[in-house]
Amino acid sequence: MILKYKLTLIYPAHKKNLGSNKDKRNKYPIPQLSLPTIAGLTDNRFEVSIVDDNVEDIDFDAKPDLVGITTMTALALRAYEIAQEFRKRGVPVILGGIHASMLPEEAAQYADCLVIGEAEDVWPAALEDFIQGKLKKVYRGTGQHTLVNLPKPRLDLLKRDRYFSSSLLMASRGCPHDCHYCSVTTFWGKGFRYRPIPEVIEELKSLPGRMVFFADDNLYGNKVYAKKLFMEMIPLKKKWSCQGDSLIANDAELLRLAAESGCQWIFIGIESISEKNLAQMRKSFNKVKQYKESFKKVHDAGINVFGSFIFGLDEDDKNVFKDTVDFAIDAKLDAANFYILTPLPGTKLFQEMKDAGRLLHTEWDKYDANHVVFKHPKLTSEELLSGLIFAYNYFYSIPSISKRMLRPGHKRPVQSLILNLGRFLRRKRFEAICRMQ
Repeated sequence: MILKYKLTLIYPAHKKNLGSNKDKRNKYPIPQLSLPTIAGLTDNRFEVSIVDDNVEDIDFDAKPDLVGITTMTALALRAYEIAQEFRKRGVPVILGGIHASMLPEEAAQYADCLVIGEAEDVWPAALEDFIQGKLKKVYRGTGQHTLVNLPKPRLDLLKRDRYFSSSLLMASRGCPHDCHYCSVTTFWGKGFRYRPIPEVIEELKSLPGRMVFFADDNLYGNKVYAKKLFMEMIPLKKKWSCQGDSLIANDAELLRLAAESGCQWIFIGIESISEKNLAQMRKSFNKVKQYKESFKKVHDAGINVFGSFIFGLDEDDKNVFKDTVDFAIDAKLDAANFYILTPLPGTKLFQEMKDAGRLLHTEWDKYDANHVVFKHPKLTSEELLSGLIFAYNYFYSIPSISKRMLRPGHKRPVQSLILNLGRFLRRKRFEAICRMQ
């Protein structure tokens, strides 16, 4: 019998989630795809396990041979804490993910090894070096890896009963846009890459259940590719959701094919109802005057719109919170997330604010879009925070829910109503998260 090396891959939780989702009566929305992807790249000399800190306890005394931790900025402090606990026990730790890639000198203090950038080019080499006792300090991805013949993510290693849905995949990497506040192009590189459609279809067929979530940053960033993909998806009769931009409304064929292939929800970054703000964010392709017409087209196709808005852009003042929610209600958005502008390391926004002395601190767990981490030219930190809480409570109030759910021709009002009532019931929890120190 050949003994295998034990590899534990860990996704850290934000401290606001520690303990709150580990009761088996609660379910976390969806897992991240990064660790199942890494597990899929790992050869059979390793026995791999995945631990999601959001839904299960970490056994620091389990004595794996190697630990890998991925992290985003808001999770960095928890990732470092986990890494230190394993290193105290003599277990080597590899850190990767976007935060480690953007701030490698910081991350290196808490790890035996860093994987910077995309893992496909370097993960197998890092594992081989580990086996040979020659693990290097840094493995740097060589650039934009081909998306042909990618191994399937090991979704089977997830505690699938702990999520509302664990059927997810990616068809592409990157985004055709380069928004000022976004780190997508910094990490994935400029341009837009996509997988061969037959490989995506085969992976879709293998996913259990009918509901699927595409984890792409902008699934229809290449419209020619997206149309071909959606056409091939129609016979599968899957129901799916994705992230994308508002431009889908400008292409009737793309919108029709999305609907016919089973699209139920699109998460759209609306961000602001100010043209000046959008221009400063390099997001002028969003046309404020066309928003309502665009969302009506999406609704008429039978697809729900889940909008997202950012508060704290330089043109924002005390009126922005009510004005934004009034717009969202009038546009009959099925759901919405509201965030405070957060300058993430690796973005142009972060560097500009750092150079201008506008950053209040680098307490990374506050870089979660629910806290104020910079100086605003017109609003105090408390005004921003109170405005965010007001917007959430106003949008998920009973009058707002009633008005939005009763829009003519709503194709799935019950599904939307359940989501909105859930948000209504969690409003005190949302405020507690925002005010968490």
